[in-house]
Amino acid sequence: MSYRVLVTASRIAATAIQRLEDFGAVLEFLPDALSEDMLVEAAARAPLDAILMRNNPPIGARLFAAAPQLRVIGKHGAGYDSVDLEAATAAGVPVLIATGANAYSVAEQAVALMFALGRDIVRLDTRVKAGHWDKWHYSGRELRGRTLSLVGFGAIARHTAKLAAALGLDVQAYSRRIEAIDPALARPVATLDELYAASDILSLHCPLVPETRGMINAASLKRLKPGALLINTARGGLIDEAAVTAALIDGTLAGAGLETFAKEPPDPANPLFRAPNLIVSPHIGAHTESAEEAMGLMAADNIIRVLSGGVPDAANLVNPAVIRK
Repeated sequence: MSYRVLVTASRIAATAIQRLEDFGAVLEFLPDALSEDMLVEAAARAPLDAILMRNNPPIGARLFAAAPQLRVIGKHGAGYDSVDLEAATAAGVPVLIATGANAYSVAEQAVALMFALGRDIVRLDTRVKAGHWDKWHYSGRELRGRTLSLVGFGAIARHTAKLAAALGLDVQAYSRRIEAIDPALARPVATLDELYAASDILSLHCPLVPETRGMINAASLKRLKPGALLINTARGGLIDEAAVTAALIDGTLAGAGLETFAKEPPDPANPLFRAPNLIVSPHIGAHTESAEEAMGLMAADNIIRVLSGGVPDAANLVNPAVIRK
């Protein structure tokens, strides 16, 4: 028996391809820059059993109507905000993520951005190459002894906390489920206001949901300690880009390291990119060989489990109501 599986990207790890093909899957790879229309058209071409979702194409009611035989969506990663979970549940389609598979890789990226901002690595690189020698006048900022505040405390935040503690940072965290915070890794904080007030570095690790959209705005930025740094390796929609731009220009923020954007890829004319002491990267925190293989294999296993008639792994299932349908 064979299964038609759409992959919403041009590549995944060879080991994941092999695992799916050994199971009987026939993979169809789609372009990386994938619109909803393109995805719906591809889904409707023939009966579709599964989607392995890499990147974040919009998946909603149109897709489920075009693919009534769809049985499972397996995400290559942890973010699922581009999927209409209500529509998926109504269609009886479980949506599963690769819990923790990219956590260490993204945590390393968050810490790398902290170092790059604290020591002005990108700006100084440019200046030395342009003939400037700032040795006699430059003073950087050590991370040691500063307070790192984590918003959210999932797998990525936990790894970030471990790395930060080893560097001598004082780590605190806020989560809507305060009991999820391991006090051995971070000091639990009951409110965001309390968290912001003590933050030298604010690092975002929460999902993008209606309650968190735009949570980093002009008001919340003013609550941070003067000269704070902002790190976002989660979702671009968590921040108000105009407010961050203004805060970088007026000095409310000493720097920002951003991995993700409200619109991806972002418009090169985005005013944010003219702000000082901003370091950006193209949403590649999870793009290491180790993480890509782990995510690909977990996504493949999630798909195989459902197509084999098994119950979706509860640890990876983001719409549990689908089981009760």
